[in-house]
Amino acid sequence: MDNITEFDFHLLEMISSIRNDVLTPIMKILTYISNGGIIWILISFIMIAFPKTRKIGICAMAALALEYIIGDCCIKYLIARDRPFIQHPWIDTIINHPSGYSFPSGHTGAASAASVTVFIQNKKIGIPLMILAVGIIFSRLYFCVHFPTDIMGGIINGTIWAIVSYIVINKISEKRKQSVND
Repeated sequence: MDNITEFDFHLLEMISSIRNDVLTPIMKILTYISNGGIIWILISFIMIAFPKTRKIGICAMAALALEYIIGDCCIKYLIARDRPFIQHPWIDTIINHPSGYSFPSGHTGAASAASVTVFIQNKKIGIPLMILAVGIIFSRLYFCVHFPTDIMGGIINGTIWAIVSYIVINKISEKRKQSVND
């Protein structure tokens, strides 16, 4: 485990070395729009509002809910990993210190859950959302509020629930269509 933490700190050091006056405001916007998953919830509600994208929006909301319940409410408390700036107080996060445990990253989990769900079903909308997700995910490393392994955990958690929600919602949708046709 020490080797993983050492690797995590080394990567954070490399990433924080690229901080500059141009990137920092962009990274702040990206990290703040995803606080509480708000950007992903908003995008999901917008998709639900339109019949053409309603099922995608419902899948995204389901994935977000599952990611939050499993990642933020269960795994974080089971693992109870302190954030990088708690383990090493001299780390400068630039932004206010988030509370709670570090693993898995909730911002990353939400970004992965929503963007992967949309991408699976609609590449045209999904690609820009994946790019947004990558920016948000990178911002968490840029500010040293998560370890790279927290990010990987968030990506895995979010992606699993994106796939599960897609499969379950599609099965429910097929059964509803089948029962209407019978």
